[in-house]
Amino acid sequence: MKLNEITDLIQNSLEDMKAVDITSLDVKGKSSLTDILFFATGNSTRHVKSIADEVAIKAKAAGFEILGVEGKGSA
Repeated sequence: MKLNEITDLIQNSLEDMKAVDITSLDVKGKSSLTDILFFATGNSTRHVKSIADEVAIKAKAAGFEILGVEGKGSA
């Protein structure tokens, strides 16, 4: 899967879950772990956890290894 396909998958997952303030940061050449980071907020702790779970599920289903997920801890 190409970078633009991965980016679209994550962006669409965030939008489907009604994430707020979705931002992506290109870290290509600055990180050995990833080429792009996504940031988003939600309306409650439960909403943020649901967003994190949904993005991880869709990424795993597409064949990606999940190295870390933020937003699942207690607020």
